[in-house]
Amino acid sequence: MIFILLVILLFICIGCYIEGKTERKGLKLVLSISLAIMLSFMMEATLHSLVENEIMEGMLALISYYALPIITFGIFQLLLYEIRMFE
Repeated sequence: MIFILLVILLFICIGCYIEGKTERKGLKLVLSISLAIMLSFMMEATLHSLVENEIMEGMLALISYYALPIITFGIFQLLLYEIRMFE
């Protein structure tokens, strides 16, 4: 599961890198990739602890495992690369 989340976050990184028109894009790409790796591992550890303690199970765990980091990371990438969705 960590591999799937990491691949999705890396696709977001690369897509925003290509679309971004700011300066120092290489440094921002390194930051984005490191945050994607760190976020993937943190979500994996959090999910394991929540499932182990029987706090969260089933579909709710999977939705929070994928939806929460993808939405927050996507918004962070839009702010980092200053991508405007509407002009």
